[in-house]
Amino acid sequence: ISTTLLNVAAGAYGDAAIAGMSIVTRISFVILSIIIGVGQGFQPLCGFCYGARLYSRVRNGYFFSVKIAGIFLIICAISGFWFAEEIIYIFRNDPAVIAVGSAAFRWQLITYPLVSVIMLSNMMLQTTGNSISANILAASRNGLFFIPLVIILPQLYGLLGVEICQAIADMLSFILAIPLAYRLLKKMKK
Repeated sequence: ISTTLLNVAAGAYGDAAIAGMSIVTRISFVILSIIIGVGQGFQPLCGFCYGARLYSRVRNGYFFSVKIAGIFLIICAISGFWFAEEIIYIFRNDPAVIAVGSAAFRWQLITYPLVSVIMLSNMMLQTTGNSISANILAASRNGLFFIPLVIILPQLYGLLGVEICQAIADMLSFILAIPLAYRLLKKMKK
């Protein structure tokens, strides 16, 4: 649904907008797949230690994984911000596509480090049996926040509204992730 709505919102600004946003989505998917891999490495440790009531290990594993993922995403964000046009150019040699894609990519790069907290908090919540919190957080980034934003922001800000939707959805998801993860981490600390 979110991809369809993004294409509809971008479509109002032409094929170049659709192509630029599609390229950014694909690049982000590749980069964030690595974070999913970090989380999948953390989940067995989290599940075993949580089940064995070794809560300090769960906490340490969570913070370690967030740091590793965060450092990786900061490196990607800095590199991507610097070379946004060149990265989009690899996929499409069209000035209009490069303009839209590089702008949208830079907006997303600003919030990349926050995604480490969102994804790893979600995986910790899933693995520890906090399914309601985990499902809400999982739905937030590309659903609960993104869908209303992609409907509203383009009407208010035009093409810029399309380009900033994912970044704002990531910020809101991060704000949601903090209390959900904190509650569980605090419970384990006791």
